[in-house]
Amino acid sequence: MRLSTSGIIFVLAGAALIITAYRFALPGLLPAGLLLLGLVLLSALLILWGTRRVSIAMSTSLHEVALSPSGDRHPLAAEGKEVEMEARVTNIGQLAIPAATIDFVPAEGFGDSTSGDVPPLAHGASQSVLTSFTPNRRGVSGIEAVLITVFGPFGLVKMKKKVHGAFPVAVSVPILPARIPQDSSIRPARLDDGKVRTGHTTRDFHTREYVPGDDLRHVHWPSTAKSGELMVRHEADEETLHALIVIDLIADEGVEEPSDLEIEFLLAAATAAGTAFLRADYEVNVVAPGHQIRFNGARDIDKLRLLSALVRSGRVELPSHDNPNHIVICSVGDQRGQELASHFSRRVPVTLRTLSEIDDLTMLGLSEDLPESWTTFESRRSGSGTGRTATGSGTAGAGGPSSAPGGTSSTPGDATSTPQGVRR
Repeated sequence: MRLSTSGIIFVLAGAALIITAYRFALPGLLPAGLLLLGLVLLSALLILWGTRRVSIAMSTSLHEVALSPSGDRHPLAAEGKEVEMEARVTNIGQLAIPAATIDFVPAEGFGDSTSGDVPPLAHGASQSVLTSFTPNRRGVSGIEAVLITVFGPFGLVKMKKKVHGAFPVAVSVPILPARIPQDSSIRPARLDDGKVRTGHTTRDFHTREYVPGDDLRHVHWPSTAKSGELMVRHEADEETLHALIVIDLIADEGVEEPSDLEIEFLLAAATAAGTAFLRADYEVNVVAPGHQIRFNGARDIDKLRLLSALVRSGRVELPSHDNPNHIVICSVGDQRGQELASHFSRRVPVTLRTLSEIDDLTMLGLSEDLPESWTTFESRRSGSGTGRTATGSGTAGAGGPSSAPGGTSSTPGDATSTPQGVRR
């Protein structure tokens, strides 16, 4: 609680009148001095009582998302996207509340402080105050506190008081427009070169050549006419495709630990990959430090985004039993990435993302500035160095490709390829 300029003048004038009344035996000045001091005291009491009877409810239009097993729900925002919030101010006291100002104090990384005006409120009256923030850092942040500043009657006293505590909001990394290629190298080998489509409520078919004993009722005449050979429909079992995304946020031995910005880049790459697989109806198992969660279909994309806000740096523990159709490894260093890839069968295609693909992180802003190569899944792996300044990424069967002269690499049975990293 503080005195305004008028309040200070009233106190000084009242004190001067009281002193003068006693000093010079002028009793007529005493009531005037007491009145001035009484007005200041009354204003302070009224403002103190009024601010105790103010209720503020925070809300936002953001969708709330929860992750198992904790079940804690968080409003979910995206980094770099504006977040609108509303504070509902209600006078629950018997006395009217004079005009006030609401100050919103955001947590670090959630944006700049904002404020709004509240008109005088009678008993039971409410007023909504709208504000917005633009988060610039992933994680759980939001509003740290809400303060109200009220001026008492006559404008003699003002009081700033905390009327609402933290209002957490989970901020995910930006979503990159990743896509899954149509080439057969990323699709399960047992699915007949991609001719079989996954299904949920209907049966799928592919065609093959007629062999003696096939039911002629299953002849597929359009394919027969196109190929010139008698073709029959073959019913396929429904199958759920499975992708594994591994997020490892620990540096190689002898290299400094990753910064918050570097961690954000890797999480953006992992989230982009997971989003692409989920939109393609894959079941996605994400393994990160302290987390192992399975997601199913596009309906779980928001849960994946929430995970990107909650993950902290550390070493990942690989699942003991997993049989994915594709693996994406997001690792700080090339050495650790190759180590993780070596744990999987060479028959399973692996996409490796490391920080060595980016030469100068200081030239980038949000995760939306990641290399374009991180939004695709090439069907080959290129050579990579051992430090963060080396360039290389791609996809291959796990097992550690050997480097070839000229910056190319090869694996048994695979064609050599050039590096796919982006230099800036």
